[in-house]
Amino acid sequence: MKSSFFNARPAALACAVACGISLPVACHAQANSLEAVVVSASRTEQRVQDALPATTLITRADIEASQVADLPGLLRRVSGVEITQNGGQGTLASAFIRGAESRHTLVLIDGVPVNNLNFGLAAIEQMPLSNVERVEIVRGNVSALYGSAAIGGVIQVFTRQGTAAPSFGVSVQAGSNALRQLNASLSTALGASTRLNATLESLDTAGYNATVQSELPGTNPDRDGYQRHAASLALVQDLGRLGGGSQSSSLGLRLRDTQGSTRYDSQYGPATQADVSQYAERGAVLDAQLFVAAGLKLNAALTRSEDDLNASVTAYPYWVNSSSTGSQLGLEWQFAPGQRVTSGYDSTQQRIASDTVYVRSSRQQDSLRLGYQADYAQSQVQLNLRQDKYSNFGSANTYYAGYAWRITPQWRVNASSSSGFSAPTFNDLYYPWGGNSALRPERVKSSELGLQYAGNGQELRAVLFDNRYRDLIGNDANYDRVNVAAARNQGLELSYSGTVGKTRVQASATSQDPVDRSTGQRLALRAATLGHLGLGRDYGLWSVDADLRYRGARPDGSRTLAAYSVLDLSGQYSISRELKATARVQNLLDREFETVYGYRQAARSLLLGLNWQPRL
Repeated sequence: MKSSFFNARPAALACAVACGISLPVACHAQANSLEAVVVSASRTEQRVQDALPATTLITRADIEASQVADLPGLLRRVSGVEITQNGGQGTLASAFIRGAESRHTLVLIDGVPVNNLNFGLAAIEQMPLSNVERVEIVRGNVSALYGSAAIGGVIQVFTRQGTAAPSFGVSVQAGSNALRQLNASLSTALGASTRLNATLESLDTAGYNATVQSELPGTNPDRDGYQRHAASLALVQDLGRLGGGSQSSSLGLRLRDTQGSTRYDSQYGPATQADVSQYAERGAVLDAQLFVAAGLKLNAALTRSEDDLNASVTAYPYWVNSSSTGSQLGLEWQFAPGQRVTSGYDSTQQRIASDTVYVRSSRQQDSLRLGYQADYAQSQVQLNLRQDKYSNFGSANTYYAGYAWRITPQWRVNASSSSGFSAPTFNDLYYPWGGNSALRPERVKSSELGLQYAGNGQELRAVLFDNRYRDLIGNDANYDRVNVAAARNQGLELSYSGTVGKTRVQASATSQDPVDRSTGQRLALRAATLGHLGLGRDYGLWSVDADLRYRGARPDGSRTLAAYSVLDLSGQYSISRELKATARVQNLLDREFETVYGYRQAARSLLLGLNWQPRL
């Protein structure tokens, strides 16, 4: 391993380490802060602190306190996650988890994968937060749980559901770059056993000139605006107890629709041209959770997701639509205290349509999975096996094996080994110019060793990780797609969450060495050092939060993007129990920085808002 593994910026690492060192003495937190439940790390419910893969939970309260408008804004704060964006709000955003490729991050909404079929990416820049109840981020390879594209990690978004007690809320926000945003939500019960949730959002901003003309000559120096309109509806029908089930079963329907337009500046065509893309993201889930006997739970779902992009105003117009229609069946059996077996079968039909004629435009994916999870007095075990079969290139088998030993009730050491794969996209296989139908799936072998403290409302986690990739897909000398590359990333990740005195603290630092094994060069857009520090405190009717992010230098082609630090401040004042005023200053120190060469990030900006939640 190269020496850079341990050469993280001292300040970035110190903030996380210092919090960890002081926690037994100086930290006083609410005892239930670690009792929150997640499902993404094992596909069963468990406390955050019990998850073997490193998992971060972002709750609805966290989302509202952050005052950010989209998913990339939330993910920038998560340990080990790097977000790049080709300009301002609404432009292409990519998530790199622990140095893996952005296409190796699987994004799910209510359990349904939403990565598109042409590039293998999820349009996280278009995902509004008005309809989000929580977000779970699993860092590290969990392909044995979720299949293709989960070799870097998983971002799972859970949408809001209705509540028995009626609630209604409206929020408005306005600020720099002529930004205007309106959110409305309603949650209520329809009778004794039916719950409804509905949300609406409208966002419009004039944007700013995101392109750096000295770096991208021939581009339009105009503002790059963005519009988004979103709506969602969720219905849940309680079915009561069935047979010998110990809990109430339910049937649910979730619908979502997001659409709008993004302005950007291409280097192709006249410099006076204002390029525009129209987009739409849609999804539908009909699911059932049936507790059919004591300790036995059956999950079933019919799903549909669709990603539509129409670059209608540009030098070379194009459109592409990718859609997936699937069915899911899962069984969870708790056959003894602390021991569970999970199994599942998924079947998905994937289709791509475009003005580009693909040699093949559809494929079938069928998956079988089996898992075992045990939590004994002093140890934990998680075992997962999965087989994915694709109609166009065959099968991929993966595993996950994790073990943890509790040194004390608060301290735990854990280790894991896993394998994973990422399926070639339709562009990789069938694009008329460079596609290769003989491509193999990309593969990874991963290992981790971790140490964790969890207790008294504090969590400190340190993880050593080693990911070795082979058969990575790239271009040969003729720009044809081939399995050509191998890569490796070794790193140390530190994270802390808790309360020090009356101050809420979130801190993390990552030192990593993501390299191309054939050239020894750093992988594009990946930094060797990442750091984050979030602080929050309440002062009577006031609530104040500060968020500081650091990212080291990164290569982008033949160029190197400079390191940067960004500080955001947000505050909230309770005018009454029903009305709150909000304020947010992004990039307080007005730093100039780029996450992708040629595209500047936003200068200092101010957002003001009001949140009204009347008592019904």
